[in-house]
Amino acid sequence: MSTIRHHYTQDDLSDAIRQSGIEIGDVVSLQVSLGLLGLPEGATTYDQVANLVIDSFLDALSPTGTLIVPAYTYSIGKGEPFEVETTSSGIGPFPDIFRRRPESVRSRDPMLSSVGIGPHSNAILRNISNSCYGEGSTYHRLREHGAKICTLGISIYWATYRHYIEEMAEVPFRFRKEFSGTIIENGEASQETWTYFAAPLGVDNCSPNGLPLEKLMRESGLVRVAKVGRGELNCSDAGHFHDFGVEQLRLNPWLTAK
Repeated sequence: MSTIRHHYTQDDLSDAIRQSGIEIGDVVSLQVSLGLLGLPEGATTYDQVANLVIDSFLDALSPTGTLIVPAYTYSIGKGEPFEVETTSSGIGPFPDIFRRRPESVRSRDPMLSSVGIGPHSNAILRNISNSCYGEGSTYHRLREHGAKICTLGISIYWATYRHYIEEMAEVPFRFRKEFSGTIIENGEASQETWTYFAAPLGVDNCSPNGLPLEKLMRESGLVRVAKVGRGELNCSDAGHFHDFGVEQLRLNPWLTAK
């Protein structure tokens, strides 16, 4: 009888978290693609793998740290109501597994909501501006709180934080677009208008391409990398990521476009 081969253990993941520079009390923004890592020991279903990963990060951060996970729905962009408590993420099951934990807090952003667990969750996710990427957004708050921007199983150019940097740098290949729609929270509906920094549809040279910025960041030592299973955990300080990205985009405003 054959056994299922595992590619990493929970101890391997905990070691990688430490190697990436994450410490007790940190604020971490985490985007994942768990399938690319392979299977961890002792977990066979997606829910089990996701909860193993979540527990590993929360244990590393301790109760004084905060974990933020994107749970984007794109609701307002699709003309659909966004219900803070129940609307499912449109980017896979991991955010919803995280969101269903009773201690979680979710933002009201009807395009790019995020979920947090930890003492800084409210300060980062609540009472944000109606700009998805701009001043007062979740991404701006992550920078203010000295967060670490992390990706697990995917390279750091996938981190949505890059689009916040692009808005701060006023890149020429994206523009501010307003969307109006319904947000429902605690059973109460409100009509709101939110601003999204969008790329024009159907304009190929404006399509996103974060690889050149990541290459420069890695060459400059701004990304700490730790192996996990078949993949990597990548981590960068939000302030350094922002400052370096804005600097590079001022040198080449089309750096992160196709």
